[in-house]
Amino acid sequence: MPTQPITSNSDFNERQIKRIFYRRLGIVIWVSFLVAAAQAVVFFAQFDPAYLNEIASITISIGRWQGYALGFVFFWSFNFITGLLCGVVMALPRTKLAQKTTHK
Repeated sequence: MPTQPITSNSDFNERQIKRIFYRRLGIVIWVSFLVAAAQAVVFFAQFDPAYLNEIASITISIGRWQGYALGFVFFWSFNFITGLLCGVVMALPRTKLAQKTTHK
């Protein structure tokens, strides 16, 4: 399978390229959501958001539910950015040095 980006492939029209992009974006969003949910469960099983608010150096009053929500949004955004960057790197074309060479 070639590693050229999908935008330069002549086998797909523009509508198909958009559908492929949105499908891949949806996969990244959904997987990052599920992983963030698992991370939030594990993290908040160990640490109480109310206690973290007490020991924090910032003087913002955040309740327990707001702490859960902020933690989940942090985990989700971190996982989304990680998945997005992995997808971008995988979609980059191969360089001439990385292409397979035939040895005689």
